[in-house]
Amino acid sequence: MARRRIGSAAVLLAAAFFADRPAEAGTDTGTLSVTATVTSNCSLSGGTLAFGTYVSGQTTNLDVQGSINYVNCAPGNITFELDNGANANGTQRRMKSGNNFLNYEIYRTSARNSRWGTGQDAVQLQLLQGGNGSVAVYGRIPAGQTVPAGSYSDTVTVTMTF
Repeated sequence: MARRRIGSAAVLLAAAFFADRPAEAGTDTGTLSVTATVTSNCSLSGGTLAFGTYVSGQTTNLDVQGSINYVNCAPGNITFELDNGANANGTQRRMKSGNNFLNYEIYRTSARNSRWGTGQDAVQLQLLQGGNGSVAVYGRIPAGQTVPAGSYSDTVTVTMTF
């Protein structure tokens, strides 16, 4: 009987060894794309230079003051550059109404003796404390321009470097 038990055990052991085994789990690798867009907190928040009414051919310059606004800027230097506008003729800034043009200029100082542009003609501001603020913009439409009535406008690109 002892032989029979050993034989039965061997048969059971062999059956267990050769029985269908479950398939092993597969593995695979891939990638996960991780992205983020970071923007600076310091940014432009608009600006205006509204001349109001210019009487065609008027004998005095029309001088106004506007502003360029910035927000969330850290302490340090900020530079503001202005291009010549969408309707410029060379370096002469012009507003447009239909096919008509009205010359104007933008200055860095209230004396209107320093043209505001790019490079050396830019405005540099040193912020001692961070935060929000504005930079004054001084505009002039020169006297003596005889132009047709209409609504004249231009778009000047402001580039702020900080």
